[in-house]
Amino acid sequence: MGATAGTATASTGDGTLTVEVLRDFFGTGVINKTMDVPQRGMKVAVSDPDGHRVTGTTDATGKVVVSKSTELTGGQYRVDVTVPTPYNKYLQAAPASTSENHFDSFTTFVDVSDGKDDSVITGVWNPADYALPDSRYFVPNQNGASGKDTRALVAFGTDKRGTCPAQTACPTALNTQAQVGTTFALAYDKDRKRIFQGAFARRFAPYGPEGGDAIYTVPADGGETTLFAKVPGATVTPHDTSNMIKDAGFTNAPGKESIGGMALSEDGSTLYAVNLLTRRLVSFDATGTTASAPKATVRIPDPGCAASTDWRPFALSTHDNKLYVGGVCSAESTQKREDLKAVVYTYDGERFDTVLTQPLTDKRGTVFTGAGNNDQATHWNPWNTTLATWDERKLGSAFIDPQPELASLAFGRDGSMILGFRDRFMDVLSAQGLGPRPQDTTPELGMSGGDINMACANPDGGYAWEGTGSCPNHATPATNGGQDNSVVEYFPGDFFGGGHQETALGSVAYIPQQPWVVSTEFDPTTNIETAGTGYHNIETGQGPGNSPDANAYQFVGQEQNGFGKAGGLGDIAYEAANAPIQIGNRVWFDGDHNGIQDPEGR
Repeated sequence: MGATAGTATASTGDGTLTVEVLRDFFGTGVINKTMDVPQRGMKVAVSDPDGHRVTGTTDATGKVVVSKSTELTGGQYRVDVTVPTPYNKYLQAAPASTSENHFDSFTTFVDVSDGKDDSVITGVWNPADYALPDSRYFVPNQNGASGKDTRALVAFGTDKRGTCPAQTACPTALNTQAQVGTTFALAYDKDRKRIFQGAFARRFAPYGPEGGDAIYTVPADGGETTLFAKVPGATVTPHDTSNMIKDAGFTNAPGKESIGGMALSEDGSTLYAVNLLTRRLVSFDATGTTASAPKATVRIPDPGCAASTDWRPFALSTHDNKLYVGGVCSAESTQKREDLKAVVYTYDGERFDTVLTQPLTDKRGTVFTGAGNNDQATHWNPWNTTLATWDERKLGSAFIDPQPELASLAFGRDGSMILGFRDRFMDVLSAQGLGPRPQDTTPELGMSGGDINMACANPDGGYAWEGTGSCPNHATPATNGGQDNSVVEYFPGDFFGGGHQETALGSVAYIPQQPWVVSTEFDPTTNIETAGTGYHNIETGQGPGNSPDANAYQFVGQEQNGFGKAGGLGDIAYEAANAPIQIGNRVWFDGDHNGIQDPEGR
């Protein structure tokens, strides 16, 4: 007999049976109450020795409560948990154990006779979420015309904090600018222990030897960097390699050419990349050392921007066997802030489904406190790099005009979506590059205004933007770096106490076994004109601005890469691992010789 979700019924003489299913992220068989989250939608069946059966489905708390009735008799019951469609496409039984505070197996036996209460706690997990405690981060480093940093991709432990080399070790360089040039997107291949690394369009920073359509691979522990594939038709604008300190003809290319985000399918078979020029999703067979041509190319649909040319897809991520594609309506055609919005799709190989649409009109922290409460410095602005209005983007001594580019996506343990917004205008500026007009001979200073936002997963599906519904606003005078009180932020800690209230550079990553979201940041510690990573508590949103010593790692020194406050870092990938495999089962005496473990445990 069926029961409603979250409830079932048992004998009137029985105690209460509670079956709880948690989503596990560690694979140790031990429950982690602070990190494991409730899993709704799991099927629970409870049966007695006479073959009577009641069923339920776990609710938003992850539970089915079996209360007293006459449906079951005897008090000794068999409990079976199963993962139904569509969850079984990515979830499976988590490892169980006999340790203290352990997960029970999917088949468990209980005794609630004579009014005794009992409980079963079992786990499900997605093995694709697994990472070892000594996992590393990987970040591309970009080098401008005035920079002297030869590193193109670096690796470092998740525990690194402070400044290198003064306080802690510097990252390991895996390849160089000479090998790959300017890159952004990364995807980590745990089966082959290599990293995919994609070319990127940034003024003052040349492409590598294979051009702006190249995807490279490099072993995770270092070694030979090789060309993996080319994204057809990704570039049309050349750099002025004879005068990279000016690179005048490249001001309109960033965000519109070369390669945007990349993501590897959870089974490791397919590499996805965004062709920024054609606005298409390109996929490659990822199982070989090279891919001679894409296996598929599909148009990423315009979500209804003011003009089709305003649609700028970029971000890619995989989560729970789904591919997520994110982008913005740039408002370039109208130059109206009200036309700015972010959109995220899921893609199943056949169709794109919209899962998030969010206007980008709200007030934010100011890029530079010296610019005051200027609208241009405290809001996202339409994409614009026209030379006729170039000087309008200069506020005081710096060029400040944050233009949103949804560059990265990550997911919390409960499925909440973390969005990394890059300031696209910084990809046409640097710390000392010359202006694009012929008469400009003075170095121009850029100040980035990226951001990190949270879209909390609703228990009944969909998302709530930070500060709405049950998704909290963590910004308070004590945590937000002096922002206007009207500014809403889940992650208020992306500030620098020396005068910048938005220091994120647009790349985010999250390892489910850890308590922080990592983000690329400028001035992450207490040193100006630097870059590195900031660590934001996923529960409170506090980050490097709240405690630079504890929450930041600086590995690019003052103007070392020529970009300074304009950033100069790419995507973030982490070193995932193949999940452990559990083999085993209960040994029982099969008294009735039917091959089935009966509710009494025989």
